[in-house]
Amino acid sequence: MAGITEFLNRIPKALGMADSGILKRFTDTERSLLQNMEGKKIYDCTDGELKQMLAYCCLMVGIDKPPGDDKKMVLISFLRKYHGTLSNKQVAQAFELVATGELGNEVQEHYNIISPMYLSNVVRAYTQRLNGVKNRYELKKRAGDIPVSSPEAYYKRLVKVTEEYNVIPVFWAWDDVYEYLCQVVSGLKKHVPAEEKKATVIKYLKEKYPKAALQALGK
Repeated sequence: MAGITEFLNRIPKALGMADSGILKRFTDTERSLLQNMEGKKIYDCTDGELKQMLAYCCLMVGIDKPPGDDKKMVLISFLRKYHGTLSNKQVAQAFELVATGELGNEVQEHYNIISPMYLSNVVRAYTQRLNGVKNRYELKKRAGDIPVSSPEAYYKRLVKVTEEYNVIPVFWAWDDVYEYLCQVVSGLKKHVPAEEKKATVIKYLKEKYPKAALQALGK
């Protein structure tokens, strides 16, 4: 699968200055993910700052019994060790998105306990969502230099990758491809959540290319 990895790795990794024209094609939540550059890295935060962050996270998801000081220190140590590169604002945003249902059902049940496992589940779901949005942004930004960057063009490039490498990329400009499918496939609703668009496109491709497998970036 080296070919698809090399192809996807040509996508720029760094998120530069956001282009307002590109950002208009993202939802409010997606824009907030891209523009959340505030806060301090977890490993740079003081214990007090992380305790405040944990209290806020508990409030967001309805944990009405925040951990005691001993458990808080265990959580703080765990965060620094395994999620230190995220900022405190990003972790707080992750729990905000859990509260709004933006990160899926898998992270909704916390059993009124904020444990290391639950923290990691939320952060993992957030990171996957963030990376997906960043890669879509970079694809759109890169496509800005290509003469044809219509929904049909995004669809054709996706089909080309799928046919050539027998894989379906995990990250793509799903909203654009979905917009094109709405033109050629009957019964699709135009105004649906981003995750539903992605799922619909992937289902469509799996039916068209049953042997193609989902391929994560860099795998």
